[in-house]
Amino acid sequence: MVILAVRLNLDWSLDNLELQFHFVTFCRYRSLRFFSLAILFLLIILFHDLGFAKEKISADLSGQTINKVKINIIGVKHNIQKWESLAENLIPIKQQDIYSLEKIEQAIADLVDSKLFKSIHVTDPEQTPYGVQIAFTLTPFDRIKEIVIKNAFPLFQHEVINAMTIFTGGVFSQKRLNEQAGHIKNLFKNHGYIDPVIKVKAQQDSSDGNYMVVVEIDKKAFFEIKRVTIAGNHHFSSSRLKLRTKIWKASIFFGSGRRFIKKNMDDDIKNLVEFYRKKGFVDVRITSEVIKDKNSVDIILHINEGPEYKISFQGNENFWDYTLKKEIAFAKHGNKKSSGIRKSIRKLKKKYIEDGYLDVSIEHQIIDNVPQNPSRRDVIFKIKEGCQYKMVKLDIVGNKTISRKKILKNILTQPSGFGIGGVYVPGVLKEDIKAVKALYLSHGFTKIIIDKEIAIKEGDKTEEKFVAVDLIIHEGMQTLVDSIDFKDLTMMSYDKALSYISLQPGGIFNESEVENDKKSLIENISKAGHPHVKVTVVKKINQDRSRINLCYKINEGQKVEVGEIVYVGNLKTEEYILENEMEITKGEPFSLSKLIESRKNMLDMNALNSTGFRTIGLENRADEVNIVVEVEEKKPYFFEIAAGYDTERHLFFNSTIGDQNFMGRNLELQSTGEISQIGYKVDISLKEPKLFTSDISSSTQLFTEMREEFNKEFGTETYGFSQEFGKFFFNKTLITKLGFAYNYRDQYLINGSLQANEQADQYGIRHVFEISQGLIYNTTDSYVMPKQGFFSSFNMDISKGIGDELDDFIKMQLDARYYYTLFKTLTFAVRGKYGYVQPYGDNSTIPEDQLFFLGGTSSVRGFDENLLRFDENGKAVGGREILLGSIEARYDVGMNVELALFYDIGSVARIQGSNDSESFRDSVGIGLRYMTPIGPIGFLYGWKLDPEPGESTGNFHFSMGYTF
Repeated sequence: MVILAVRLNLDWSLDNLELQFHFVTFCRYRSLRFFSLAILFLLIILFHDLGFAKEKISADLSGQTINKVKINIIGVKHNIQKWESLAENLIPIKQQDIYSLEKIEQAIADLVDSKLFKSIHVTDPEQTPYGVQIAFTLTPFDRIKEIVIKNAFPLFQHEVINAMTIFTGGVFSQKRLNEQAGHIKNLFKNHGYIDPVIKVKAQQDSSDGNYMVVVEIDKKAFFEIKRVTIAGNHHFSSSRLKLRTKIWKASIFFGSGRRFIKKNMDDDIKNLVEFYRKKGFVDVRITSEVIKDKNSVDIILHINEGPEYKISFQGNENFWDYTLKKEIAFAKHGNKKSSGIRKSIRKLKKKYIEDGYLDVSIEHQIIDNVPQNPSRRDVIFKIKEGCQYKMVKLDIVGNKTISRKKILKNILTQPSGFGIGGVYVPGVLKEDIKAVKALYLSHGFTKIIIDKEIAIKEGDKTEEKFVAVDLIIHEGMQTLVDSIDFKDLTMMSYDKALSYISLQPGGIFNESEVENDKKSLIENISKAGHPHVKVTVVKKINQDRSRINLCYKINEGQKVEVGEIVYVGNLKTEEYILENEMEITKGEPFSLSKLIESRKNMLDMNALNSTGFRTIGLENRADEVNIVVEVEEKKPYFFEIAAGYDTERHLFFNSTIGDQNFMGRNLELQSTGEISQIGYKVDISLKEPKLFTSDISSSTQLFTEMREEFNKEFGTETYGFSQEFGKFFFNKTLITKLGFAYNYRDQYLINGSLQANEQADQYGIRHVFEISQGLIYNTTDSYVMPKQGFFSSFNMDISKGIGDELDDFIKMQLDARYYYTLFKTLTFAVRGKYGYVQPYGDNSTIPEDQLFFLGGTSSVRGFDENLLRFDENGKAVGGREILLGSIEARYDVGMNVELALFYDIGSVARIQGSNDSESFRDSVGIGLRYMTPIGPIGFLYGWKLDPEPGESTGNFHFSMGYTF
């Protein structure tokens, strides 16, 4: 019996030889084996001849001049000239170069590394009387211009796109396209859908040759949570435990909200285990049972609570039980195989040793089946504290160059004294000696030796021992830098190189600075176009160690320049916009640091989701490196709609439509409209993040607004435009702003007539021009839900009335907020605000619509909107000066619910036409907020601490987002 299989794949040309050969034979007779071996021998001869022919042809053309490099672009109907130019720039072969097979191979490698062409073919070179002609036939990858997701709800479109391995602007491949349905199907199955049907289609746009990918999702049925049962729980009610789970909350929803999502169940189990461990049930085990019936599931969480651990301590006279319980390590990892107990003992010992109890010993005892509670386990830590070792003396001996005071600043071991515990810890003393050595090394003492002498005496009390420590310093000779040399440095001057390092001739030698100087040289030489630079340091020290010579041996590597910079994936963004973000340009020295900075710039662009850089030729140490910049654009068009209720506007409805890459220039054009129970507003804005390629942002806005705020007797209707410029400083923590605005304002009485109003002259149409200046300083960790950091803003508006003097004033506002998280679950928020309006020129009266008002959800809670001060008719009274303060404690009670306790105080002063002195009014309150992914929804109630006659005792407030 013979099975003989031969498969031969041979793609051969002068520039490339690929061979795949598989030979399988199974012979039962020797004669047939001989036949198989003969075939193998013939094939080897054949391939040997092919290889010889290749070498012969190559040898005939090597060394000849290249007369022409022809580029044929196939497979595309548009932008052929652009592709030809791009390929010409990537191919490192030019006319009049000398032909070699290595150059052809390098050209193919560069084209492959660019990942721009799905097919690369080089025909056999043609010899002509004028030289060698080479032809490259290239087929560019098709690109994806848009990805449309249909019927993704309740998932977001970006969740579906994130599950896919293709993206807008990326390479189109039918093979990869076919894989996407599987990725998306797994995503929906993980979100509870039983057998979703996913269709992914692609349609080529004949206008540009790119593809639009359409994802059609038919989710079909999902596993619906029918019932959630908790079994085995004895110490906590099922209701209490269910409230801590996502799966039970899902079971009470309607529609797709009842979906069974396994990840949610796994998270719930982890959360319940953590809850039990914190309550002392260290050995708790929770397993799940999912019973499926067609499209529904019953979930049973089986809880084996295990014993309740009660921790106690014996023999601890110097630490409270509360302090020691913080070192118990059960909550996170449990006590599997007594690992929690062992870790707790280690932490307890460390706690004691750090306080000077070096002889401490700790044992533990476990008592099960306590008669009063059989399910309880008592763990008793028996502590023998021993004596506390107290420092009574620390002497520094032998220091001549560095003062005792300076040495003591670098060590933690100190004798006991006022405000100093003065305990002796061997580990701390060891680290202190290292710190003193480092101090001496930084001062050039390369052979510093520090000895220690320790004397321990028994105290009068058996629980104390006294320790005296002498640090004996042998400084040795201080080493100075005698000379610095840069060997084989050609690309910059000696003085220039010297300016990049901190060690200087005549200075004190510091061993740690040598490595830093080496890195600095590498960085700066690399910036000058030598990315392959290597630097080694040779140190020569004289016999008495007083002088050292440093020689930096520099292997610069070849100089590398930037070749072509190619942008792909920017289907809408104009190429020059991307070029503006690049820190390097064609022909200048190649710098990796500038390339990294360029990528950061592009990631900051509002129009892009991501960007990647490929350096063609860098790895092969080419003299010129081409850069391929591949970007993924965001969907440019967006539409948002929202509706809700708060106590400041009551019912409101708003929407925004925009283009965040307007005209492909990274501009954001948007229009926003809102209608509520206090009026409406509409604006159109155009934002330019980099005005004229500078780091100054620009925002131009046209707007109209009509407001009739609650409890005010007047309304305003405004039309206008504004222009604002901004600039970031200090890693975007500080923002400066300068703006100009024109307002067409119509102030009118809501009820009543002008004749009945004492300030009738301020009602009617006014034209106002404003100049505004602002500063914003922000270090908070989150814009939506801050936990740490400081936020402050200062604004000054200079207003000038056109045709009258009513709007001749200067308005200043200062707002400061501080957030501090004391514990993981407790955050304190503090706010202070001050506002002041000062008229100038002949003006003495400020229009009511420019005054400050307080009271309401966003200022002093407990008061109705704008009613911190009011007149005899119950209408809001504003003033030229306000002062506001708030403090709020925010406590996370779990289940995405936050409890808030607050105190607000405020004053509206400088009331026009009144001699009333300023008076403060304050309130206290409580509230609950439900934390959503887009911010908190709050329900708060504030009580006035000193309500006036006829005034309500408090007020209810509802808000979306934090009030501050």
